[in-house]
Formats: sequence, structure tokens, C-alpha cells
Amino acid sequence: MTSMTQGFSIVESPRSRSWNGVLADVWTVQARQGAAGEYLSSHPRLFVVLEESQPRSLSIGEKPMTFQEAGRLSYIPAGHRIWSHVSHQTGLMHLDLHFDLSTLVARLPGNLDVQRLSTPRLMFENNRVLMLARMLAAECIKPSLHDLYGEGLMSALLAELFQIKAESSRGNGALNAHRLRHVTEFIEANCLRSIKLQELADLVGLSQSYFSSAFKASTGMAPHQWQMKARIEQVKHHLLLPGANLAHIAGATGFADQAHMTRVFKHVVGVTPAAWLRAQPIRQ
Repeated sequence: MTSMTQGFSIVESPRSRSWNGVLADVWTVQARQGAAGEYLSSHPRLFVVLEESQPRSLSIGEKPMTFQEAGRLSYIPAGHRIWSHVSHQTGLMHLDLHFDLSTLVARLPGNLDVQRLSTPRLMFENNRVLMLARMLAAECIKPSLHDLYGEGLMSALLAELFQIKAESSRGNGALNAHRLRHVTEFIEANCLRSIKLQELADLVGLSQSYFSSAFKASTGMAPHQWQMKARIEQVKHHLLLPGANLAHIAGATGFADQAHMTRVFKHVVGVTPAAWLRAQPIRQ
């Protein structure tokens, strides 16, 4: 983030903490009357006033000398310039949450209204967001619990901030179409290497256990079985090439050896690679 400020002095070094796709900073500053700033960031962020010795002294606006003073929360989209102004000398503690946009979208695919990401909301109030922000700030100032605690708080804050509604697909435990396509395309693009279940769960922002059951509810098979199916499709492609060699194909498609490939191929397709190849039309 780039900023130009005057009249602010840092009282304590910022306390920082990061979670999945989020960087959190807690700042403690002293601001004299007339202090001002101009700010621009390439990432969307949430600015939270935690404490003010002179309440309502800080105001924020989208244009110089045009400020809003109502609330303690401001959401600023990426690439959106803002200005600040201080009407009375005050001590100030604030939390900045910087969001990585690509991680945010991947974390909440299909649920996130992209229009909300690009709409500024300056100096608003939301008691739930403020409460969650205070709890996150406490973890920045004095870390005490596992990252899962912060991840849970952050998920709740994002759901409230962007008004993310429950998915109707959750009624039967299945993934929605966007999430399912995102995961299956990733598996198929990476099927020749080892893929950890946590990798796939992280793609859609779910726990391993929930993701595993939701994937099976959506496809009728486990993620590993889907990967093996995708890998066997690669084996079929290699078998149809001139001079195909089973041992070489096994190595090229991620199997331990030819015997391993043959066992998996027969389990997925129902016949051995050789039998499948004999059944294919003769290619001219």
C-alpha cells in the first residue's frame, strides 16, 4: 500500500499476523488536530477503528475535504484512493485487514458477490464485524491460540462483511457447480502428481472431512478415485500413440510400475490396457 500522511506519529510498532489470504496489522498512533492522509492499495482492505481517545475525530472520504464521520468500519476496494482527516487531537488504535483477492475468491467460490468486492463502504457500523475484528486484533497483539481460531474468525467476518448466504446445495451435502468444476479441473490438470486432500479442501475453503464427503456426494466417488480416473485417461492417450510401451507409459503417468498401472486400469475400465487397446478401432 502507498500512503502520504501528515500529523500522525506512531506510538507502537505495528503488530501483525497473517491467515489464509489475509494480512492483519494493528497500529497505535497519535494524531494532531488537522492530521490528514491519502492512501491507495492494490489489495482490498478493511479499516477498523478499535479505540479513539476523542471519539469521532477521524473521518474518511473518497475525495479530498469530503469526509464521512458516522462509523468505525471502512471497506476499501483494490485500487480505490481514499483520504482521511482528523478534526481533534486524538490517540488512535486501528486494525487493517488486507485481503489477497485471488485467495479470497478461491476461498468463497460461487458464494461471493463480486460486485460487493468493488463497492466502497466508508465509515459504516456493523456490530458483528466490529466484534470479530476486535477478536482478530487481540490475536495480533498477543497471539495465544492455533491459527484455526483466527481462520474461523476471519471466515465469520467475511461472511458478515460480504453478506455470504448459505448454499442451497448444502442441504444434501454436495458441492455447488462452481466449486465442483474448480476442483475437478484442478485434479485433471495435476493428476500425474500426488495431490493432497488438504490442497483440494483449501481450493474451496472447506475442512478436509467436509470436502471429502461433499465431493463424494457430488460425484459418487472419492477425490483419489477421480484422480485415478483422470490418470487412466492419460494412459489411454499414451496407449494410442505409435510404439506405445506399457512400462514407459506407467512411468510417464505417475504409477509405481507396469503392474500397478495395469491393476488400476482394470479396476477403472474393467479390462487390462492390452485388452482395451485391442478393442479400439484401427487407426489409419
